[in-house]
Amino acid sequence: MTVRSRTPASAGNPYSRANMEFLLFVWDEIDDWAGAGRHLAASTAAELAVLSGPLASAGSALALWFIVPQSHLNAALLGLTATFWGSYRSRLHPHR
Repeated sequence: MTVRSRTPASAGNPYSRANMEFLLFVWDEIDDWAGAGRHLAASTAAELAVLSGPLASAGSALALWFIVPQSHLNAALLGLTATFWGSYRSRLHPHR
């Protein structure tokens, strides 16, 4: 008596067409979700990179506003703020 003769019949061949189609379907779904995750990560990194410069300049200008409140820094703060909002608006509406 062999092990094969005592083993109950399996539900199907692991290399059957139905099993392979199911495996390919699951693989495709996993690949789609992984692609969406990569796209989300890349988009987030790009958005942060675009906004980091204007945010840093506006933040440093704001810090100078509180540390050294002379009138010439007020003009610098207004200029940096205008630069920030212009950059931010062009990022939100790139076709204008």
